[in-house]
Amino acid sequence: MENNGRLDPQQLLMALLQTGQGRHKVYLGYAPGVGKTQQMLKDALALKAQGVDIVVGWFDIHGRPGMEGLLEPLEVIAPKLVTYQGVAVPLLDVEAIRLRRPATVLVDELAYRNPPGYPRRYQEVQQLLEAGISVFSTVNIQHLERQAPAASRILDQPVGETVPDLMVLSADEVRVLDLSPADLRERLKAIYGREVSHSPLFLESTLNYLRELALRTVAEKVDLQILSEENPGVAGPAGVRERILVAISTNPDAQRLIRRGGLKAQRLDAEFFVLYVENHPLNPQDQTTLQAHIRLAESLGAQFIRYRARDISGALLAFIRERHITQVILGESLRSPWEVFMHGGSIIHRLLRNTSNLDVLIVGETESTGSLCPLAPPIAPVPPAQLGHHKVYIGAAPGVGKTFAMLQTAQALQKQGVDVVAGVIETHGRAQTAALMEGLTVIPKRIVAYQGRRFEEFDLEAVLQRHPRVVLVDELAHTNIPSRQNFNTKRYQDVQTLLSQGIDVISTVNIQHLESLNVLVERTTGVRVRETVPDRILEEAEITLIDLTPEELQERMREGKIYSLAKVEQALQNFFRRENLSALRELALREVADTLEPTTCSTPTQDCILVCVKDDHPQLIYRGARIARRYSGNGPGGTAQLVVVYVGPAKPGVQNIAQRTSEMEGVFVHRTASLYSSQRIAQEIAAVAQTYAVTQIVLGESRHPLVKELLFGSVTDNLVRQVRNLDLLIVGTLRASARYTPS
Repeated sequence: MENNGRLDPQQLLMALLQTGQGRHKVYLGYAPGVGKTQQMLKDALALKAQGVDIVVGWFDIHGRPGMEGLLEPLEVIAPKLVTYQGVAVPLLDVEAIRLRRPATVLVDELAYRNPPGYPRRYQEVQQLLEAGISVFSTVNIQHLERQAPAASRILDQPVGETVPDLMVLSADEVRVLDLSPADLRERLKAIYGREVSHSPLFLESTLNYLRELALRTVAEKVDLQILSEENPGVAGPAGVRERILVAISTNPDAQRLIRRGGLKAQRLDAEFFVLYVENHPLNPQDQTTLQAHIRLAESLGAQFIRYRARDISGALLAFIRERHITQVILGESLRSPWEVFMHGGSIIHRLLRNTSNLDVLIVGETESTGSLCPLAPPIAPVPPAQLGHHKVYIGAAPGVGKTFAMLQTAQALQKQGVDVVAGVIETHGRAQTAALMEGLTVIPKRIVAYQGRRFEEFDLEAVLQRHPRVVLVDELAHTNIPSRQNFNTKRYQDVQTLLSQGIDVISTVNIQHLESLNVLVERTTGVRVRETVPDRILEEAEITLIDLTPEELQERMREGKIYSLAKVEQALQNFFRRENLSALRELALREVADTLEPTTCSTPTQDCILVCVKDDHPQLIYRGARIARRYSGNGPGGTAQLVVVYVGPAKPGVQNIAQRTSEMEGVFVHRTASLYSSQRIAQEIAAVAQTYAVTQIVLGESRHPLVKELLFGSVTDNLVRQVRNLDLLIVGTLRASARYTPS
């Protein structure tokens, strides 16, 4: 996605800190039909039932069935009519709403452009907010000013109606309405009675692009909200968004580093900085080169920073701490071991030893082609597509409405004549959820005796015998009670069995159960999640995010809609704290965005990511797997292979490394040596990199004593000298004090 024209984070933070009298809630979608207006109406009816004075200021149902019924119980403020070019045009009657003075007003289509001479719709909303009236509004992502140019190019037509980004990003609440492209097209077909895929807007590639923009925009909003809440004075540690820094010299080759940083910032939707530390006066030629660097950096949306300081590494370290940088991009260090010894370690190790949760990317001397090496061992063939289709509803926390959405989908399918059954549904005593099970065929659970107790479990065998078209399987991460009838230890394995038999499955899961995020979730929330689901299960599924703001989720909790009232206060003080919910929500938004088909690269690439481990380090393997997954699909025919290498003697933990690599669909390589010096280990890694035509190496921060590294050099230092054409990503230690940083 494009990031040029990024708004100043300081400006956004100041807007978030401003407290107006009226509260603004925005329902954001990525295309018409995702359900923004319908959800706004449902929320309005719920508030009305609680006694809130709520009215409709502007609404357009676009002929969609069912909307009239939702609109009917609400009071509507009639639009005013104005004459433009001899035609009567209806407008939002701001003055009538001010006189009526409701607590909240619904204003559909925030980007609507009134006739010339009249305020824009978003300006009318601003007037209402300033008058102390809260507003619910709707908008699609392509109508935000920053996103409109990119959306216009992909749609091949101009986006004429736009809204300033601040109008959305400074809103009190933004809720994204997510829907898979397949579901969206089915919904629109049901509404209009015809296919809509012929429209440029509803091409799958276009929808994926716009969907990613919407998800990442809300993630950015959540990040800024976290920052403003943690730091009322604006200064202080940043939120959970990536912040990439390229450190450059006046060498012309620095332009390659800047371009690499720009590409990475674009891929990760990261803030992008370019830093030049001037420790001596520049001659005219260096001045010219530096100006070229500045122009390139600014053209890629970077903030160019120029420091004057004698100690380059000290200035670099200060900037990293000040701006809370999460990844530094450097050129290769060509210092000799003697120079490293005299300076007390390389810049890389000085950075890693004095920071928390910082990654350092050392860019190789040449650009890798990514072509597969003919000497590489054959990569295992991709298994054939599963016969059954898997749809997953994912959320940030319990209570967001995943099971509810799954049951709504099941009811709709049943009305269409589809044979759908409920295999396992966990209502947790929620009346509204239980009501949606009415009319559905329920497969009774089987009773399992274990350690003197009796448990109810999903009856996989009964579903296989019944062989419905679709089965509902709640709580994908559940661990099965051991039994003779079912040899699967996890519920996701039950789902895989059903899919292999041609049965479609609809399931639910929370983001904290995703295996590769397990440790990050624990450090963010303080809660250890023991039941996990491998990333590949979601990668192979159709995913829909069920989004809910922390305010709404906590309100549901207080009303007893999630847990019993006796557990509410304890939950709000622990897992359901606002900061936890915000961080988990951002994780969910970014995770779903990451699963979408990349659209930024037009040429195929073949990458190979090599992860170097010296013990059973699951997070490093997960990190490499996530990088490989992100690079897969870059352009038509793009692929990315994961290889994990362990250089050392055979020991019990080696089998665990091999197993984790297999789970991540990677290739495990074990190399032994007569002498395990840092130089010899680096040689073995370099040999594996050559064999597999590796394009990037990932390794952890060195933990050897500093004196040993200064005398003999670390594995990193030796590896840099042996693979100068490759990129090295050094993953810093995730210390307990560090906040979560996305992969």
